Formats: sequence, structure tokens, C-alpha cells
Amino acid sequence: MLNNFKLIKVLYISLDGIMQPLGHSQVLKYIEKLSSNYQMNLITFEKSDDYKNIEALTLVKNKCKEKNIYWYQLKYRSGWMGLGQLLNVISIIFVPAYVLASKNISLVHIRSYMPGIGMPLLMRIFNFKLIFDIRGFWADEKRDRLNWNHKSYKYRFFKALEKYLMQNADFIVALTKSSKAIISNSFSKSKSLIEVIPTCVDSEEFYEIDRTITANEMTIGYLGAVDTAYDFKKFCYLISQIQDNYQGTINLKVFTNKEEQYILNILSDRLAKELNLDIRFVPRHQLAAEISTFDFLGFCIKENYSIEASMPTKIAEALACGTPIVCNGFNADIKELILINEIGLIYNFEESFKHQNLKELINLISTRDISKRCINVAKQHFSLEAGSLKYHQIYSNLLK
Repeated sequence: MLNNFKLIKVLYISLDGIMQPLGHSQVLKYIEKLSSNYQMNLITFEKSDDYKNIEALTLVKNKCKEKNIYWYQLKYRSGWMGLGQLLNVISIIFVPAYVLASKNISLVHIRSYMPGIGMPLLMRIFNFKLIFDIRGFWADEKRDRLNWNHKSYKYRFFKALEKYLMQNADFIVALTKSSKAIISNSFSKSKSLIEVIPTCVDSEEFYEIDRTITANEMTIGYLGAVDTAYDFKKFCYLISQIQDNYQGTINLKVFTNKEEQYILNILSDRLAKELNLDIRFVPRHQLAAEISTFDFLGFCIKENYSIEASMPTKIAEALACGTPIVCNGFNADIKELILINEIGLIYNFEESFKHQNLKELINLISTRDISKRCINVAKQHFSLEAGSLKYHQIYSNLLK
């Protein structure tokens, strides 16, 4: 039955390049699965530095060729007093137009808002079904994280584009149940036309690796960005309070692309001296081994409107490695996920971390089956296979 769709042509457009970790895990992995049932045409914007990595570029090209994926890689441009962004916009309109004109595309799948810039024009010229994979409330993320003025032209433009895409897309994919409810209420969209597919994790890349447990020692892990959406200062305050209440040694591992001195400037002098610090960038292929050394993964996300639609990839990756989560209750989905499945702690970073909180934390990380619980939740909620099957079901229902 699946092979009946084999000749159907799909165009997938992503501003994120598949040579970047995010695009590799959240775009290419899905496209590979879907290519078994559809002829996948993929447009991505790759960064200049990635083009220089000839070995990696060749590997990705060969993977696409092996899976019969038609990959149109475009160069992502920045700088030049805004000219680079203008060229990106031109490409994001005219390259899809070329593919639509040269191939009998039945379905267009856009990832986030930028690939939707050309849709008001292209939907008038060509006949295709449209999936709007929002990934988050992009314009409001820019307002909440990068201080876009809500009266600015760019904010109002993308809010108008958001309204158009929400109303005219044949189907919408969101990351959280919270955002599904908001979309349905704000844009009068039937809930039957909105599916929640959280960030996926490939169990062949992220899995538990046995480690040696040392008495009176705690290893706390942190992954990724320390600014914009995240409040790293509050996370550091939590660490300082754990340090005040914990009698053993604390290892703090911060794996980020920020410079070490930037992190040290945020940490207090006392923490920098008393903790065993490991601050560095870790390549993706080494992450599973490193995450498996964490007793827990911790972070604090700034709470605002746009975060209702977010579910960071690091959550799925940590759980797949058997590592529990300690974070704030930034939306209803994360609170439900952690509290019902008992795979971490929801902590209010505005409050002091008391001895009772430490006791709960110690009980959590020392529970015999905690790793198994985390892995089971990763398989149930974040598996690549389950996500791919949902996408196939959406595609097949739209293309009947």
C-alpha cells in the first residue's frame, strides 16, 4: 500500500541546512524515511563554512543520492547591509517556483515561516497541497528573544504572513499541544487539521552508554545556547544552591559553542573555583557518550508567549540517553511530560533550592529504573520512527 505513493512528488523547504546538526537531525532524518514512499525534493540553505567541508558535503550528497532525494542546496547569505537577506528571500521564492514549474509537485512542506514568504504568490500560480510545519511562533520568538518591536514593519509583516499560512495551509504541524490549542483558537483552524509532532531523536545516534557511578559525586550537564531563549544566570544560581547543600563533589559540564571565557564571566568566582568545570564544544557524534555521563540535564528557559510552542531538541536527546531533566515549567507540555512520567524535576528558578529539593533530586538520580523510564519516554514521545509515520499519514491523507 505504501508503494502507491512512490510516484507522488513532494517539495520540502527548510531555511536550516542539513549540514548543520539541527537540520541533519530534524530535516534530513525525516526526509530519508519519507523517501521510501515519496519522491522527495529538498531545498535547504547551507552556510558557507559547511560548503568548505568537502568531505562532509560529499557524504550528504551521497546520502541523498542513495535515498533518491533531489537536493537543491542554496547558500545562506548574511551581511552586506541586508543584501544577503534580500538574496535569501529572492532564492526562497524563485527556486521553489522553478521546482514547481519543472516537476509535477503535489505537496509542498515548509519548515517554519521564512520558506512561506513565497507561498501567497506560488499558491496562485501552481496547484499543490501545503503543510505549514511551524516549529514555533517564529515572529513572537524574535520579539521575545531578540527584542523585535511589535510595531516594527518586520514583525507586522511576519505576523501577517503567519495569519495567511495558518488560514491557507491544508495542514499544520506543531511541536506542542499548547500551541495546537492556541492555533485552533486564534485562527479558527479545526483541530483535525493540526498534528503535534515533537522534535525527534534517532535511537541509533542517541542511546545510553554505561558509565561508572562514583559515590559522593554529581555530574550536572548543560547543552547548547546560553542566551536568547535561555537564562543561564538562573541556571548558575541553581548550581550554586546545590553546591551549598551538597556534601560531595560537583562536576559541571557545559557543552556549547560559546567561548569558555563567556561562560566563566557568568559563573561566580566561587563556583568557578569549587566546581570541576568542563566547558567546550562537543561534536554531534560524541554527544551520546557525553550525555550518558550526566546525572541530569539542567536548563532554565525564559517564560513568555512564544515558548508555549517550543520543545527543545536537547530534551529528546537526553531522555534517549537515559538522562533525567531538571528545568522550569515553561509550558504545559513539559510539565505533563516530566511530572506524569517521573523523569525529572520541574523547578521554579525564582525560589531558593532547599535541602528538601536536594533530597528529591538525589532520590531522582539514584532511582534504579530512572534511565529505563527516560528511554521509554523518548521512544514513546520522540522517536524518529513514530514521527516519520505521522508525517506519512498526513501526506497520504492530503494526497488521497
